[in-house]
Amino acid sequence: MKTYGIILVGCGYMGAVHLDSLYKHNRARIVGVADLRPEKAQEFALKYGAEAWDTDYRNLLKREDVDIVIIATYPSTHLEIAKASIAAGKHILCEKPIAGNMKETEEFIRLAGSAKTKVLVGHILRHNSTYQRVADMIRSGAIGAPLAMRMSQVKRTHNWESHLALLHDASPIVDCGVHYIDVMRWVTGAEVDSVSGVGQRLDAGVPENTYNYGMITMKFSDGSIGYYEAGWGHTMPSDNLKEFIGPKGRIRIIYKDQRPKSEQHLGNLIQFEHYPSGTREDINVDYTLKPTGVQFEHFVGMIEGTKAATPTLEDVYKAMQITLLADRAIHEGRTLSFAQPPIYAVK
Repeated sequence: MKTYGIILVGCGYMGAVHLDSLYKHNRARIVGVADLRPEKAQEFALKYGAEAWDTDYRNLLKREDVDIVIIATYPSTHLEIAKASIAAGKHILCEKPIAGNMKETEEFIRLAGSAKTKVLVGHILRHNSTYQRVADMIRSGAIGAPLAMRMSQVKRTHNWESHLALLHDASPIVDCGVHYIDVMRWVTGAEVDSVSGVGQRLDAGVPENTYNYGMITMKFSDGSIGYYEAGWGHTMPSDNLKEFIGPKGRIRIIYKDQRPKSEQHLGNLIQFEHYPSGTREDINVDYTLKPTGVQFEHFVGMIEGTKAATPTLEDVYKAMQITLLADRAIHEGRTLSFAQPPIYAVK
């Protein structure tokens, strides 16, 4: 089987998450890493056994032994790097969100849709076995419909400067909201009809045109509703609630690291409460194989013609549209209806 030469652009948290799964993978060879900070590029090259490092990713794109580019930089740089990578004939695995505004989102989708190489956007929850199990349960009617969906991704930051830099590119709602809006569409099979939200600047230095805490609410075409809250800051709690409530029961996801230490070896936990019996079923989901590794294997399948993109470019586009509309709803202080414009050159 072919081994794929990989370069990573962006030696930050998500870059490390990708390479942690790939540096010993039998179908991956880490050719190079790039970051504007030479010390970070050197650090990653040493840690993951990369053959080369550079502060300019374009130098690494010239190598003929590079098949795949992993883009793990700030959203405002994704389009530029994707253009250069596709022009160089490379396949792309790009972190979300694909852009920070609608114009660049549409351009990215057009570019990806017409590319001769393969492009996958890293909606990692689509490749997470826990979320796959929950989606199957919900779509098979385990808790009935319509749903109330509760999603929270709030954390106290230990690297404020990094998060502050990200705030210049994307609010917390835009940065991770694409994940959970995609999850809500996925599990219900429904479209978003309208969005509203609120936001707050809670730390010194937060740019005046954005916020570091936000909450959005959504109404769906099947009657379901959902909310998503996100925030980064010095005074935030750590909260990672993922819950789905229906007329026949409730499902809650509890991550491995949220469980007592004596239970963490069991992996993630799905708590499934039945109504009207009142019984509860605890489902342990093995978490030995990280979703980034599963995602990479799926991407290899796309390249080799055995797999379709998951999520599709259409799903990526819709998640971005809704997330950016929700961000706008926060800034304008009103509920906005979601009218779906055409999808641009999606294949």
